[in-house]
Amino acid sequence: MKEYDVVIVGAGAAGMTAAIYALRAKKSVALLERLTPGGQVLKTTRIENYPGLASVTGPEFAGKLREQVLKFGGEFIAAEVSEIKPTEKGFEVLTDDDPVLGLAVILANGSRERELGLPREKELTGRGVSYCATCDGALYKGKTVAVYGGGNTAAYSVMYLAGVASKVYWIFRKPSPRAEKHLVEKVAEITNVEVLSGTVITELLGEDRLAGLKFASGKELAVDGLFILIGREADNERFRGLVELDENGYIKSSETCETSRPGVFVAGDTRAKKLHQIVTATADGAVAANAAIEYLNNK
Repeated sequence: MKEYDVVIVGAGAAGMTAAIYALRAKKSVALLERLTPGGQVLKTTRIENYPGLASVTGPEFAGKLREQVLKFGGEFIAAEVSEIKPTEKGFEVLTDDDPVLGLAVILANGSRERELGLPREKELTGRGVSYCATCDGALYKGKTVAVYGGGNTAAYSVMYLAGVASKVYWIFRKPSPRAEKHLVEKVAEITNVEVLSGTVITELLGEDRLAGLKFASGKELAVDGLFILIGREADNERFRGLVELDENGYIKSSETCETSRPGVFVAGDTRAKKLHQIVTATADGAVAANAAIEYLNNK
């Protein structure tokens, strides 16, 4: 079993920032990521609220972080973590491939897309239903699509899809979106976008593929694609028993990103906190790495 000073679960903004700080402290680091390094930021069309960067795409931002990690000698391992077991020496991290041993562990596994919970939603995912506009938007060139959700991610997705699809419906259940005002104003200027406020989707129509939506009002709308962007939720059941979770499944921690388990630290969206943003994820990564470094040095 290969051994590292620090094993980081997740290679998003939080995980890669933690890796950079730990590597600069001359610790050996492995980042375990089941998808492409970058995490949720890869699905972001445009980042405009990160200090010092007026505007950058998500993939560009993630790419720069990855370059820094590799520059300092970090190792990326493509694997999905299933369980973490404390041992006398540290922590055995079990994956769908070979296990690894970490003297300290940083949980930076992010969160997962929240689903609507409608019948046949899973069945139609990839067949008209998507949770990422930048991932799947190109499939709907010249077609009619809908974005469901009222936050910033939904607003950015509407703007992106408006340049691809012939018609975009922006649908949200509240009277007005919660997205930042300047984004709402930008969307209002786009001619092929129609806003449907105070609208709730109750049924997905179509057989083999999505063909339309049915609303609580009883009305139906024909669409070729639906992008569900209603936030994210915790994905930490595999760590229950290892660390303490809050009532929503997020990992509890101190201000120094220490969990209830000595030697296990947490950073990013998987951590219980109020603000889930890229800037807070990178901040968590730096704090968690520093705490892990102190733990290892003292140990």
